[in-house]
Amino acid sequence: MSAASTSSVGQIKLFTRASSGLVRELGFADTAWYGVLAAGGLFAFVFLFPTPQFVSPGINIPLMLVFTLLYGMIIYFVYAALGSAMPRAGGDYLYESRSIHPVVGFTVPWACQLLFWLAFPAAGAYVVSTFGLVPIAAAAGADGLVTWLVSKNGTFVVAAIVIVGCWVLTVFGLRVYRAVQRYVLVPGILISTVTIIILLLVNLGTDFAAKFAAYHNGAITTASVQAAAQKAGYHAFGLNIPHTMIWVAVLAAYVPYTMYSAQGLLGEVKGARSLWRLFSAFLTSGVLVAIILLAIPFFLLTAVAGNGFLNQYAWAYGSGGIAPAYVPNVSVFFAMLTSNVWLTVLTSIGFITGGFGIANVVFVNSARVMMAMGLDRSLPKLFADVSDRFHTPVKAATIWSVCALGVAAAFSYRPDWETVILVGGAITSVIVVGVTCLGAVVFPYRSPEIFASAPAAKYRVGRVPALTLVGAAGTILTGLLVWVALTDPALGLTSTAAHVAIGGAFLTGLIVYIAMRLYVRKEGVDTSLAFRQVPPE
Repeated sequence: MSAASTSSVGQIKLFTRASSGLVRELGFADTAWYGVLAAGGLFAFVFLFPTPQFVSPGINIPLMLVFTLLYGMIIYFVYAALGSAMPRAGGDYLYESRSIHPVVGFTVPWACQLLFWLAFPAAGAYVVSTFGLVPIAAAAGADGLVTWLVSKNGTFVVAAIVIVGCWVLTVFGLRVYRAVQRYVLVPGILISTVTIIILLLVNLGTDFAAKFAAYHNGAITTASVQAAAQKAGYHAFGLNIPHTMIWVAVLAAYVPYTMYSAQGLLGEVKGARSLWRLFSAFLTSGVLVAIILLAIPFFLLTAVAGNGFLNQYAWAYGSGGIAPAYVPNVSVFFAMLTSNVWLTVLTSIGFITGGFGIANVVFVNSARVMMAMGLDRSLPKLFADVSDRFHTPVKAATIWSVCALGVAAAFSYRPDWETVILVGGAITSVIVVGVTCLGAVVFPYRSPEIFASAPAAKYRVGRVPALTLVGAAGTILTGLLVWVALTDPALGLTSTAAHVAIGGAFLTGLIVYIAMRLYVRKEGVDTSLAFRQVPPE
């Protein structure tokens, strides 16, 4: 064997292993519930009230959720097709680097999934506290605890506890996580959702104005809210379809994300080579989130409180006409309907489990994305290390956790950064999906060997692969959603700060990619070899 051949073999071995060290622990039911938690369960209520009603008059929330689910169905097929073709760790990094180009495959997931996803642990902790712990403390009469929870120190402490808990679950592996998901998180969401729906149903036709005044001890009444709204220029609005569609751009980072296992975790899902079982798992989760957990409770809330009053409240609060002692959200409105502390606890549990759940799944996926990057030497090799004891990328998870604590501190002590980072995280979550849809368009032609053995290969429209057509639809729709998000002032991303933050995230990814390519090239390694194959199981 020549020296050149020996060198080539040595280079190839740098990118291949008999096994990644991961273990396929999750079944399809686990995958579906993982998707519900990835969409935040009840978390997305934070985006449904009161901001949309104030900045987008005439919005119809249940209709918007239906539109978002229809968009999600396109995304579910794309990710089920790509995931079943390459059921490995890495998700979008793997799909985009093998279908478009390694620089795209690294830079886009770096910005969207490793940097901006750092916002979601802190955001999940915010929901745990504001939607869960605060209503419970208020119902129990613990006013001092309420004050502390909404303080800067309280916000950071809760976030730090959530982040440490997520790190522990991520490090100890999917077997432990699966048990926590099955017996703690999922029951918490289901119990809360059933309680909320029953609570709303029994309050249909009751005197909401009296309950509202009693909750505020008469300091704020429905009459004072209406007066403040009228003073701010409120008037009755009819259905506004454009305003309804605008918010699909934000919810597109949640409802379609029930396919989240395909963005990094399919190396640990049993039977992930099945296109339609993956699609069914994603779609089932999407229906649960969009319709059961969000649309039905919100529809019932409007029937109890009155759609007009909810809009008036949003205007009164958004214009500064009222100043409640809490951060307005639907959880507080649920608490207004009962004086029973235990019912308030049950309605709040779903927000606590949903907030923690969305924080945790981001930890799990980000660690796998960094592991895949480490396997390809797009990041240092230490990120590819998988613990023999826990079968998890412990080093990657730990490094990412430390960064998440830094973002949580920024959220807590520099709240003016929160909106830019959080909404930026939402829209970059949509961007990475759009780029993967583009990858789906060209995947059959850029990676014909891999596609030929994929389950989706047999589905064609004429001579054109169905994946190419569905991917094109996803690319166009996602592009429109991103354009709306970046240009419509209602969504908060038209500021220079937001554009700098998003642009800077992509720029850092490009810099890291180039630096790593130059570094490994100096070692005599041809990194292009990594992108000619699918990573090991």
